[in-house]
Amino acid sequence: MAEKRKASQICWLLLVALQITAPSAAQDATTSSADSTDTSAPKNISGYWTLPIDVKVAVGEPAEFRCGVPEASKSLTFTFYSSRGNYTLTCPNGKVEDEPQALYGHCEVKGGELVAIWTLKGTSYSDNDTLVVCHRSNGPEDCSAVLHVYDNGASYAVLIGCVIGGFFGVLVVFGLIFLLMPKSMTIQNCLDEDDTNDDLDSI
Repeated sequence: MAEKRKASQICWLLLVALQITAPSAAQDATTSSADSTDTSAPKNISGYWTLPIDVKVAVGEPAEFRCGVPEASKSLTFTFYSSRGNYTLTCPNGKVEDEPQALYGHCEVKGGELVAIWTLKGTSYSDNDTLVVCHRSNGPEDCSAVLHVYDNGASYAVLIGCVIGGFFGVLVVFGLIFLLMPKSMTIQNCLDEDDTNDDLDSI
């Protein structure tokens, strides 16, 4: 009966820990969804088929910028200015010098359009106000866009979830130790008694 009661208490502690940490995980999943692009329309610049537009994302979310010109254009340069450094994507060959791991630049040709694409795989607060500038060969005017990074509360939710999960994890561990302690102490007492009897017999 004592062992069954201890097993039920252990199961009860585990269920309590899982029930309390589950809402935190659900909250993280809900708050992580956010609009990835801004609705502001770019100005019309002759010679460009696709203009880069300002992007607004929550911290941690990916961001993408595009700039396109007619395929007949000789070249297209798309420069990324940020705290990570300055990087220039040259199309159509798609060459980038010393491209960081979190940043990916490439070129596409589709429907008669040459498109340069910058993709930032995960944003941080330091990426706020990042500037991209697009320039086509023999073009009199450049076009640009800005990245805006904001906090949607997901980072605080993750922190709170980790703290709560860690707290109840510690409680479960100490609960298991407390429940198993009497049994181990009983075994130790039996061993001590056997050693004492052996000593008496030897005397």
